[in-house]
Amino acid sequence: MARFGGGVSMRSVKQSENQIDLEKGLLLEKAEGEGDNDNGKKKYKVPLAKLSVSLAAPTAEELNLKRPSFLTAWVMIKALFPYYWTKNTFSAKVRVVISVSIIFISKAINLYVPQVFTKIINSLPDQVPVKLILWFGLLAVIQKSIFDMRDLVFQEVSNGAIRVVSLETFDHMHKLSLSFHLSKRSGGLIKIVERGTDSIVTLLSLLLFNIFPTILELFTVTLFLLFSYGFYFSMINLTCCIAYVLFTLSVTEYRNQFRRLANKKEREASDIRMDTLQNFETIKYFTSEAYERSRYEEALKQFHQINVQAKSTYVALNTGQSTIIIIGSTLGLLYATYMASLGGFTVGDIIAINTYIAQMFQPLSWLGTSYRMIIQAFTDMENLMDLLNTKPEVDDAPNAVPLSYTTADNELPSIEFNNVSFSYKNGNKILDNVSFKVPAGKSVAIVGETGGGKSTIFRLLCRFYDVNEGEILVGQQDIRSVTQVSLRGAIGVVPQDTVLFNDTIAFNIGFGKRDCSDEDLIDAAERAQILQFINNSPEGFGTIVGERGLRLSGGEKQRVAIARTILKNPPILILDEATSALDSKTEKNIQKSLNDISKGRTTLIIAHRLSTIMHCDEILVLKNGTIIERGDHFQLLNLKGEYAKLVEEQNKKIIIDEQPPTPI
Repeated sequence: MARFGGGVSMRSVKQSENQIDLEKGLLLEKAEGEGDNDNGKKKYKVPLAKLSVSLAAPTAEELNLKRPSFLTAWVMIKALFPYYWTKNTFSAKVRVVISVSIIFISKAINLYVPQVFTKIINSLPDQVPVKLILWFGLLAVIQKSIFDMRDLVFQEVSNGAIRVVSLETFDHMHKLSLSFHLSKRSGGLIKIVERGTDSIVTLLSLLLFNIFPTILELFTVTLFLLFSYGFYFSMINLTCCIAYVLFTLSVTEYRNQFRRLANKKEREASDIRMDTLQNFETIKYFTSEAYERSRYEEALKQFHQINVQAKSTYVALNTGQSTIIIIGSTLGLLYATYMASLGGFTVGDIIAINTYIAQMFQPLSWLGTSYRMIIQAFTDMENLMDLLNTKPEVDDAPNAVPLSYTTADNELPSIEFNNVSFSYKNGNKILDNVSFKVPAGKSVAIVGETGGGKSTIFRLLCRFYDVNEGEILVGQQDIRSVTQVSLRGAIGVVPQDTVLFNDTIAFNIGFGKRDCSDEDLIDAAERAQILQFINNSPEGFGTIVGERGLRLSGGEKQRVAIARTILKNPPILILDEATSALDSKTEKNIQKSLNDISKGRTTLIIAHRLSTIMHCDEILVLKNGTIIERGDHFQLLNLKGEYAKLVEEQNKKIIIDEQPPTPI
């Protein structure tokens, strides 16, 4: 189903009355009672963006969501085992054994306690069985304390499982390719990870401490009633339990579709909320608070509508479960009193039978809740497993080796692109048969129009993507044959859009070399022309930069990025519009630092301001994914081609910008 305009569905537009012009992003609608205007052009009345305040209502296809199959459920149950046993400590394994042993002990006590109580009742009024009463009280204390002990013993096991799955998920998410993260919203991913991690603990706790003990109790109580009180009582107990379980399964299966859809709608609301916080400044610029609030309100409305539907099915489920329990208890009590009237049962037997039935239905009454929670946990775990089963598009080869580089002249690596072609998933070819070489210790710049493939080159070099055709060599090694860690460890990048951690300036600069000394930190800040700013800040290096570095200006963020790259001291340097966020004065000051740190490194520069690359050994002009010109600055000027035209256009812009304003 086609969607556009921030969640507007095509079905929300009446095709008989409206026509969508996707290129212009406007809704073409004829004014009531009016035809086309004189020149035959249609009137544009409603901007499409204004329609995006209404998120699409859930479709029948979205509502018809299936719960995990039994095979899928079994696969997920097996997936739990390593987190609680194989990947856990020896101490945790011992605790698992103790916890399971406690379950069997508690069920044995549950069978024995009603018999003690029966003996107490049958002893009356002839005698007061003090010893039996004391023994009954002691068993009650043991019953209560043994469950508390079980929870305490198992706590370390649960904590260990959470730690293992959290670290595994963290590692896996950072192994996934850049394309995966660009296609996902971080808010939705965080929800999947949080819920999935919780589901690991929820599932095992419910299966081990609710479902398994209930099944064990059903089996033991049914057998005990059969041999102690006859076939009828065991059949009442068994039949009602089976009816309860079947009813719960069938209704919960229907309810689960609403839970899945509610999860989906909640993630959408979470994504909108996170987007607005991350784009707080942009929203203020465009005074879009009301617009964003409308989008968020609509997402919440849909989420709440689904929850109301889920609540109605919950009420129906509880009513049916209670009815089955009452019927079973009533039938058991009727037959027990009938047998007592015939002299077959004592008063103690009636109480014991009633106790066993109540004792059976007590955990069974939680079975519905447990089952609902298990289905919810299966849904959440299924999403987490889908994430963990996602294969990175770029992975190390089985025989990958660390990057090594030696040349005849020095120990710096060269860079070679040999007949490289590349296209993203949409099929548009970004690079077409691109070949060039950056000799060891030399600098090469790439210029061209926006969207021509310049940034794609450095992403390919860092192996965020693999080439479709050709090869990329670093130090005469195909980068697909070396480990990604060693490759990226040899590359320092100053990106066009710098994103910082919500931590101190010291942390963000020190990220380039996490074991650096204070002297190294200060030296890097000074060479990046940011030390004065740091010293003038009240907290100095301890200044918190804010989420994504929003407390710093664009230039300050860029200089922090330059400082941490200086600290990393890589043999290969990539400058992706490294001074794009700086004013002219700061750019001139920092350009010298960039030129200095480029010396003695293999440097690839992606530039928009051509004045910053005049010193480069070679300049490549990229257009439509193809290198159309190459040479140094003066050679390209003499060609009077695309590069010369770009220089001329920038010079004109500089002249216009520097002209004083015309007096009014």
